[in-house]
Amino acid sequence: MKPQILPFIALGVLGTIPAASAASGIFGTGTVLSVNGTKTLFATTLLNDTRHTPINVTPPTLDLDGIPSSVGTFNPTVGDTLTLRGGDILTFKNGTDDITGATIHYRVDGGSFQTFNLSFNENLGGGGDQRWYGEGANVNLLTGLSNGDHTLEVFYTSPFTFSGGSGTHTINNGTANYGFNFTVVPEPASALLGSLGVLLLFRRRK
Repeated sequence: MKPQILPFIALGVLGTIPAASAASGIFGTGTVLSVNGTKTLFATTLLNDTRHTPINVTPPTLDLDGIPSSVGTFNPTVGDTLTLRGGDILTFKNGTDDITGATIHYRVDGGSFQTFNLSFNENLGGGGDQRWYGEGANVNLLTGLSNGDHTLEVFYTSPFTFSGGSGTHTINNGTANYGFNFTVVPEPASALLGSLGVLLLFRRRK
């Protein structure tokens, strides 16, 4: 039970009832990335809390300090990989409220959001707290990207029902979403050709 979090959650509730009436919500979120083969869960809210740790799967490496300034620099031509595996959402419910699902929404460099649904993973303690988790999205984030800086954006939703209707809890960083920055670098041959071109231009000018 997380009544103290209701004022925060109320800002992100979309539904058919006033947010103040909701007796459920989201109190923690995270995104699971595979960085060069290492599966890591990055906490985006509820930092430094091990309740993000899922059960019934090979545990991911936990990064509970928040989103890093960059998740890395990647050269796909030498085998570097960056994959969106999924995420986690921690929810609470009281009274007649019931959380009925959980979804992570994602996109790279703008455009339309895609979705990946998370599954119920575990009840947390004896109250109404629950973890939702999934890691089967397997989205190659480097596909089709040009060299340079890029951003993966994510936000999280959980639909809920209550005695008088239904709604959706949304955690989206105040509509700014949560951004994971990364860089794609040139393949070695392209970088070498670029250097040779600059050198030839310099020699011609001399």
